[in-house]
Amino acid sequence: MIDEALKRGIDVTLVARPSSLFENAKVNIVRGELTDSALLREAISGSDAVLSALGPTTLRHPEDLPITRATEAIISAMKQTQVQRLIAVSTGTAADPGDRFDWKIGLPALLIKHMMRSCYNDILGLARVIRASELEWTMVRVAFLKNHPASAHLNVGLYGVSRHSLTVNRENVAKFMFDQITDRRYIHQAPGISTKEV
Repeated sequence: MIDEALKRGIDVTLVARPSSLFENAKVNIVRGELTDSALLREAISGSDAVLSALGPTTLRHPEDLPITRATEAIISAMKQTQVQRLIAVSTGTAADPGDRFDWKIGLPALLIKHMMRSCYNDILGLARVIRASELEWTMVRVAFLKNHPASAHLNVGLYGVSRHSLTVNRENVAKFMFDQITDRRYIHQAPGISTKEV
């Protein structure tokens, strides 16, 4: 995502955990806990938008909903600094009221629910607090991520309504998320995005 921002000439402030080894001289890096209110206000103040790529990273995900709690802290800091635009990564596990059944999404969500309960609960928690936030939010729901170059063709829309594949390229996710800073079509929506099979 950072590469995409820099290609577009966007000034980036990155909030990184204290243990993160990420370094980039072209990026303003603020290190600390993702629930530190003062740190988040410092990072967010004056921004046009906040992009969040928070999500489970291991099978042994903590049960205390760290992603949900971090998202709550981000939303609070955004309100305090009067930043309205939030674009966040989510997954098909967090269903949208407008979704219809799609086995390609429903089956993995069912497996996560029964085999990775703490991940499942945190994904639902993230979606719940974003929807309740009253911000100008968009949740970009993705399936299995690939490291291939960006595809020129994307499926975009609700699951079971729009046709979707099982995968999407990380570069496409970054491009789509940064497009949402100025594109208002998906405010208060949670489109799925996937690579179109051509």
